[in-house]
Amino acid sequence: NENVAQSIASYSQIFQDNPPLTKTIAYAISFVKCGDKQTNAAGLIDAAIVLRHSIWKISSQNPTSGSKYDYKMYAIVHRNAEKCSASLQELGFEIVVVDPPVKQSEIRGEYLNKYIHKEWCCGADEFIKLEAYSLRDEEIVVHLDIDFAFYKPLDHLFDAILYDKDSKEGQDARAALELERPGETLPDKIGAFITRDWAQVAPGKFPPGYQAGFIVARRDPSVREDLIEIIKEGNYTDGWGRGYGWSGSGHSGYVGARAMQGRK
Repeated sequence: NENVAQSIASYSQIFQDNPPLTKTIAYAISFVKCGDKQTNAAGLIDAAIVLRHSIWKISSQNPTSGSKYDYKMYAIVHRNAEKCSASLQELGFEIVVVDPPVKQSEIRGEYLNKYIHKEWCCGADEFIKLEAYSLRDEEIVVHLDIDFAFYKPLDHLFDAILYDKDSKEGQDARAALELERPGETLPDKIGAFITRDWAQVAPGKFPPGYQAGFIVARRDPSVREDLIEIIKEGNYTDGWGRGYGWSGSGHSGYVGARAMQGRK
């Protein structure tokens, strides 16, 4: 409607007036299907505007943020959802239309082959999120759900990935990290930062799930290929707790475990 069109036009102008300044971080959402409560026209536009504005506030485009990193917005769009992604493009997202990297028929494991389509929210279609590892230009990608908002810059995470561990910048960044297990030895080259889905952990039922809605990662297409092969192998045992899930790792039994929440 007219109000929606005006919102898109005025908000897009803000970003046209603020060209990129420094090293750029890719921020990517995945858009799997049209028509649910988060992807109807009004809901999609509202969520995208809030998300993008929050990223602008923590970026170098906002002088008060203190960040040295600029940003670029991407939408990884399932081919079947392309027809309803136009509003994202008008809001400044670069649209990357993809097919799922894994088809249900390609999964060799019997259980996963039979039941992956029942996984929340999108079955095997959710694996389009893996395409974030193959975005073309930026060295770092932040993949997140569209209902996110940011309140503080993530420079220490970006620095820890980009700078050598022995450099002053790298050492300062690593010292600023808040780790799940403080004091744990970090790898010489950090590939990604993840968070856990603690809300789904039942007492005594570990390990916790991987939060597929937020990851900060080094762009690396080889990671995409490795994960695709793991998914195609389909070594997943239904159940809850250690000995179940992916390769008996215990990543199982919770929402999303058969898809992106279960891979770490």
